[in-house]
Amino acid sequence: MPGLVVINGDRHWQYHSVDPDTGLAEFGCGPASDAHAGGFSKERQPEWQPFLRIKGGFLSVRVTAATAVVQHHDVEGAVVRRVAIEAVR
Repeated sequence: MPGLVVINGDRHWQYHSVDPDTGLAEFGCGPASDAHAGGFSKERQPEWQPFLRIKGGFLSVRVTAATAVVQHHDVEGAVVRRVAIEAVR
C-alpha cells in the first residue's frame, strides 16, 4: 500500500528496511539502552535494509500534510539518521 509505514519497537537494534516488492518502509527504534543492544550483526544486513545500527536509542516522527520525517536517535538524543517520506497524492 503506497504511503504505509511500519514502526516496530521490539528489536535490539535500530534499522530501516524497505520491502523490495511493495516499497513498504519499516523502522525499528531499538532498545532503550546500548547495554541491551545485540542479537544481530552487520554481516547479515540485507541489501534492502539501508540502515542498521546495533545500538540503543529511540525514534521520533513528525508528520505534516506534505511529509513524515522519521529520525533515529541515540540514547542521548542525538540524531543518527533522518528520513523524509513524501506524502502520497
